[in-house]
Amino acid sequence: MVYKKVLFIAPATEFGAYPPLGILSVAAYLREKGYEVGVIDYSGLKVSKEQIKKDISLHNPDMVALGVLTGPGLTRAMMISDIAKSMGKNVVWGGPHATILPHLTLNHPTIDAVIMGEGEYSLEEYLAYLNGSKKEPKGMGIKIKSEIKITPPQDKFVDIETKPMPAWELIKDIDKYFPYSKHNFVLMEANRGCPYRCGFCHHANNDVKQYGGKFRNMSAKRLIEQFDYVKSLTKKHVSRMDIGGDMHLTNEAFTEQFVKEMKESGRNIGWHTVSRFDCMTERMADLIAGAGCEGIMLGCESGSPRIQKMLGKKIELEKAKKITKRLRENGIMVTITYMMGHPDETSQEIQMTKKFMKEVPSDQNLLQIYRPFPGTPYFNLSVSKSKTKLPSSLKDYVTFGVLGHHANISKVSSALLWREFYKSNAYEQTKYFINQQKFFLRKQMYHQFFDLFKNNKFTFKIKEMLTVSAK
Repeated sequence: MVYKKVLFIAPATEFGAYPPLGILSVAAYLREKGYEVGVIDYSGLKVSKEQIKKDISLHNPDMVALGVLTGPGLTRAMMISDIAKSMGKNVVWGGPHATILPHLTLNHPTIDAVIMGEGEYSLEEYLAYLNGSKKEPKGMGIKIKSEIKITPPQDKFVDIETKPMPAWELIKDIDKYFPYSKHNFVLMEANRGCPYRCGFCHHANNDVKQYGGKFRNMSAKRLIEQFDYVKSLTKKHVSRMDIGGDMHLTNEAFTEQFVKEMKESGRNIGWHTVSRFDCMTERMADLIAGAGCEGIMLGCESGSPRIQKMLGKKIELEKAKKITKRLRENGIMVTITYMMGHPDETSQEIQMTKKFMKEVPSDQNLLQIYRPFPGTPYFNLSVSKSKTKLPSSLKDYVTFGVLGHHANISKVSSALLWREFYKSNAYEQTKYFINQQKFFLRKQMYHQFFDLFKNNKFTFKIKEMLTVSAK
């Protein structure tokens, strides 16, 4: 058998339509190498076994490749894999879940291989291997006569400036990503990896560090080319880019060059980004404001110097105040992320975080309680303290990661932790709601203004939890 046709599927969930950027990139790369490719994105859609089987039959691929995140999307990913395997297809998983848990993933009987890290070169090598090449693919976990073998990491990684344009045109219902009559965002692949290793994040996982490759940022010029390409595929009004990813503005030199290219484009494109207080400067706040930046997310996580040091962050309160004030004076909406429930966190340190949140004048304080994410230092500590039971199968991870499975690895009681969280979050989410609505009105984003009344963080989580719990 010759493996020539690959169908990429994003299982996702029925709540929220998000473009599968990793899949679109790998599909474009393989197509350039002469393979026949197709893409199906089930995000934001209800899907049945009959529909999945029909979709696979229509494309008639030799291989079905899935991009999978830890969490509720695993349910559909397993269902798709089972159906594809019953139809005689080779089944491959990629994405963060497969990278972090390759053995457990491959123990599922209908999964033939996993990609660890980037998919472009690894999947190309795996296809060649299936087609008779004696060279084993790098950056993968594969089954050889029912035995699992993890191959060495790739020794080369994609140049994101020269790789093919993501294959957005392969998605038939592209308009689902743009629900508003005006001022829609495009979610962009602006970088690969992250230069930091926060203990709760998947970037701190050893396999991610070993297999993921170095951090790479894309130029504004290349991003605008992608933006224009996506705009050409839809009749919807698209005016903004979400280009943050896990990390974007890492230093002043990159920011200055990025801003220069944005200005030279002569385009009036709004954009939202991501940084950290220990990377940001007041000058950077002025630079990005002059180049169309409308929103920024800054990682803080805790007001405790001990916890900040543990995470590799050094955030000075007075500096954070000045930067946040400067950003907001420039009309940029500021979101700061925090978390309660860090390892050995004390009630005093929780109060430090609350004090920090109160004194730094953001538009939104995005506060969460720690959720165990597999393969990370926090997760391993949670397991070692018997706060989390280590799952033994794929289905057991459905409520981990992005969904609400929590573990208290702090020194405070769970009752106190939750009380402090809910008390703080009730105020913070109300403040955010008001500030977000003001932003929408200021930018004349009226459809978004009315939509936020029925679709917000609380209603989304309730719908997601009820749906997953019912399955």
